[in-house]
This record gives sequence, structure tokens and C-alpha cells, in this order.
Amino acid sequence: MVHNFRGPFHPDVFDAFSFDLALSIQVCRETLQDLTDEEFFGRFDLRGEVSNEAHIMSERLALAELRAVFRQEPVWFAGGFGVEGREADVQHWARMQQWSLDETVALSIGFEPCGDLLQGVDGMPVQNDVLAYYFKRRALIADNFDWGSEAVPSKNGVPDVVRWFDHVDLDVPQQLLAAADKYHALGIGKKSRLGQSSGADDRPLDPRERSTMLKMIIALAIKGYGYQPKAERSTTPAEIESDMHTLGLGINIDTIRKHLKSGAALLDDEVLADINASGRIKKG
Repeated sequence: MVHNFRGPFHPDVFDAFSFDLALSIQVCRETLQDLTDEEFFGRFDLRGEVSNEAHIMSERLALAELRAVFRQEPVWFAGGFGVEGREADVQHWARMQQWSLDETVALSIGFEPCGDLLQGVDGMPVQNDVLAYYFKRRALIADNFDWGSEAVPSKNGVPDVVRWFDHVDLDVPQQLLAAADKYHALGIGKKSRLGQSSGADDRPLDPRERSTMLKMIIALAIKGYGYQPKAERSTTPAEIESDMHTLGLGINIDTIRKHLKSGAALLDDEVLADINASGRIKKG
């Protein structure tokens, strides 16, 4: 699943592959209809290898079908870097003393550093603007620090890198800045600046005011983002975080989830059930 939070966003990039894979499996099942599903998947894995040599023509055809499909499997970042399960563990990386260039680029975008990102990309489906975004970000970071040479690469201190992120207002995860600030005592003041308010606003919210704000939040989330409170997983918190960051209003995604949960608690059970069933509120 692809979330739009930094860089290009193509959530449908895997749709064609998923359709072709499902169709190919169906074709293989029909071709090898005398085999049960258990026998089929026991003999073939989905990368096109066989545990036993294919002796008959139907098995060789099925094997060729699977191999042809998997040659077109998109790389994980083909539609953007905001892929569920690939999010950076910012608490882990913020505790480090140094980052390499590849680690710094990955963390600045928000995905877990994974070695040579572009290894094996040749010939694989991937959107051009995704690669362009990555190379542009990499060139910017490479130009502002000494990373050694390709033969003898070097690392840079986390405090220096994160202070530079903050200084040039680079679009990086706010959680990364906050964690680095916490573990390295950077004093960059990002969180305090974002949290500053007038003296009048420093007063605790009246319970009625808080209730009103939560009602506004849940209404905007449902009607504006298609948020479904009872869904096991939702991309809405990440979408809200991205949009707020674009407006310079950084906020922790856990805080967003907390307010959405609190707002949903104010909805009637009948309304919640209707949203869960249809994705929208009934009118009239």
C-alpha cells in the first residue's frame, strides 16, 4: 500500500501486476486442473521455480507463465517511497552518532535505509518521477557534506546533518527531527516553534471547546479524507500528516490518530455503522 507523504505518489502502480498475477494463477490452475491447490503450490513457488522437474508440456507452460509475470513485478518503491512496512524506524536511527549518505537520503524521505536502493532496478517497472525525486534529493545532500569517495565512503555526524535539515527547512519527517533533538540535545527548537501560541491560547481548553474541536476534526476527516473510524487500518492519519507538513504545520502522526479516535468516540453508533458500511454519511 502506497501513502502520499513525500515525493511522487502513484498508488495504482501495482494494480496491473496484481491483476496479471491473479490471472496467471487462474490460467495455471485451469491448465493443471488435475492438481489440487496444495499440490500446485507445493510443486511451484511464485518465482517460477519447481521443486520437481516439469516433465509434461502443461507444467512447462505454467512455469513459463509464472516467470513471465514475475519479470514485470515492480520494485517496492515503483509508485513512491511511502510504502506501508517500509517506514523508517526514526527512534533507532536518531540514536546513531553518524549516518552514511544513503542512510541520510533514505531517512530524509522517510523510508528505512535498505542498502543499495537501485540494485536490480534495470528493466523493472518504476515511475520516472520517483527516481528523479530520489536523485535530486541525493544530489542536494551529497553537495552539502563531505561523504568521502565511492571507493572510501565516509559518514557524517547526526547532529550536523539534522541541524542542516532544520536550517534549510528540508521536507523531512518531523518525527526524525524531534527524535534527533531528543537524543542529541540539538536545541533546534523545531517542536517549540511549532507549538508556540499566544498567552490566551496557553490556557487549558474548556471541555465544551475541546468537544467542539474534536467534532470539527472528525467531520473533516470523514467528509474530506474519507476516513472510516472502524477500519482496522487507515491511510488518513498519514495523509493528514503530509498535508499539514506541506502547510508548515508539523504534527506527530500518533497525535493525529489520538484526536481522530477521540473525535470518533463522539459519534453515535448508528452513524459509525453507516460509515463503516458505505464510507459516507447518509443524508436525509
